[in-house]
Amino acid sequence: MKKIYIYAPDFDENSGGAVVLHRLCHLINQTDTHRAFLTPRKFERFEFYSLKAFIASCKSLLSNIVKRRLVKLKCNTDWDTPVDYRASIDDDSIVVYSEMAFGNPLRAKHVVRWFLHQPGHILNAFHFGRGELYFRYASNIKPFEYCYSTMSENELRIVYYPLDKYNDENLPPKKGTCHLVRKGGFKEKVHPADSIQVDGLSHNEISKIFRRSERFISYDDYTAYSTFAALCGCESIVVPAKNVSKLAWYPREEQHYGIAFGFNEEELAWARGTVSDLKNKLRQEDEQSFNNVKLFLDKVDRFFK
Repeated sequence: MKKIYIYAPDFDENSGGAVVLHRLCHLINQTDTHRAFLTPRKFERFEFYSLKAFIASCKSLLSNIVKRRLVKLKCNTDWDTPVDYRASIDDDSIVVYSEMAFGNPLRAKHVVRWFLHQPGHILNAFHFGRGELYFRYASNIKPFEYCYSTMSENELRIVYYPLDKYNDENLPPKKGTCHLVRKGGFKEKVHPADSIQVDGLSHNEISKIFRRSERFISYDDYTAYSTFAALCGCESIVVPAKNVSKLAWYPREEQHYGIAFGFNEEELAWARGTVSDLKNKLRQEDEQSFNNVKLFLDKVDRFFK
């Protein structure tokens, strides 16, 4: 049985990247052809542009060494996500990195990069190797070519929605606004002064706020919380970035059912009218996630044969 190692941070229900990396491991382990393991992130690079940055890098290195030896990776106990703490992997195995990983920390011969966001968008830098296989999470991530690597024609989109928490069953009376900033900190703030900020709260806390709020405003373009809010009966709105069109945000309507791009009445009416479409889509996406993983494994096997 072929082994796949997924380079991942601790499981964090508030981090979409962490959730889907752990979920990928779980879904691979539901097949009978491959076995997947999580492996914790390692120290990746020193910063030399200042003495302060170099000292911070040294501290980070020491912290990572201690953590890998003494602290277990946090996982979702309901999922099949075994952890392997090895420092490198054998030549026959495959490692999956997100675009956040700098270089090839596990010194793998076969490398897959899973672009959950555009390379370099968050860190303003990236360092990938030759002959790697790339997968995009969704179509809003632009095709990317680098160093004799190959971009798969298949997207590896995996979703996980905690629908036991986010739903519109037995809703209390609704009033007020809530908002989330996350990766949209650069945008002009337009929420009312009494709006409740949900950044950093747990799913239990956020779902209760969504269920009692009339409107949710997201400054983050691509957070799943916009979908969760719509499922709870909120008017869910994404604040557009300057010079970014709706088509550039999401090229297909089904990608943002239930979510308005801005505050105009036509957008708000469209979002309200597509919530039922959103619910049907989520049921289909849960099934499609597993199919996407099987297509991913087939492509990986053929690429690295």
